[in-house]
Amino acid sequence: MSLLSLPQVRALPPDHVEALRWFDEHQGLEVSWPAQMSSGMFLVNKAKGIHKPAGSEYALSIRQSLNGPYADREPIVNSDGSWIFQYFQEQADPLKRDSMYTNIALLACQRDAIPIGVVRKVKDKPSSRYKVLGLALVKQWENGYFLLEGAPSGDVSSTSRVSLDNREELQLDSFDPENIEDARLRIQTAIVRRQGQKKFRNDVLSAYNNSCAITGCDVVEAIEAAHIYPYLGQQTNIVTNGLPLRSDLHTLYDLGLITIRAASMTVLIRPTLLGSMYGSFANTVIRPPRAKEHQPNRVALNLHLEWAIKKWDT
Repeated sequence: MSLLSLPQVRALPPDHVEALRWFDEHQGLEVSWPAQMSSGMFLVNKAKGIHKPAGSEYALSIRQSLNGPYADREPIVNSDGSWIFQYFQEQADPLKRDSMYTNIALLACQRDAIPIGVVRKVKDKPSSRYKVLGLALVKQWENGYFLLEGAPSGDVSSTSRVSLDNREELQLDSFDPENIEDARLRIQTAIVRRQGQKKFRNDVLSAYNNSCAITGCDVVEAIEAAHIYPYLGQQTNIVTNGLPLRSDLHTLYDLGLITIRAASMTVLIRPTLLGSMYGSFANTVIRPPRAKEHQPNRVALNLHLEWAIKKWDT
């Protein structure tokens, strides 16, 4: 299945979809600077490596320069033609990632599984040439790098999926993390929330008496609704896939530095943080929601636990 056939792509504005189709159709080709589309949209940006069209929440493309200021990694092409590419954010300091709207636009693509086009400059002036890698999904952000994964001819079926031993039966609402497209998606939640997130936050906080599930903090302005399982559309915007967390704990959860054991509903802290101020939260039993039907989804918790533990071992 092509990345272009994903339902979230079909919901994009027509000119955005047309632009993504250009990258899909030119995959593997060397081209000169791409011309402006008939709609007026530019495919790449001369001033910035990350191109976010005006008025769009999402980035459309990234462009790697020759001898650029950032330490982008070389793409790795697998035997089946799929590829991964570590692209450094705009802004040299990873801690200042969210100061740049271009980085936030890429995070939005990661959050909503929106593909982006990728080109690399292979020949400098006077006759500049660019290699079109094709379409990719933004899989994660870590230490300044966005991890991009592309597949042959945009075939999303070539991307990897998370496996979970001892799978549990899921009966809460219609949310099923085992059947969501591209279940290995790792999320770094952007500060700027997408349309519809406000209702999700309100519902989650209300279910937990407007307090943090770990600390009990009841300062509503400091609490965020964390997705237990990465946001992949409205089907994941339900209370059973949410936890109200103080903003700093939300960040640590999204980074995989803290996680939750579903069996005991207790907090697990990465060993390197045990000596920090967060070490005191180790083995804390999370506060339950008021209603039984709003209990955190155990399958989603196990998926996050499995992913976090793997990160600790790397």
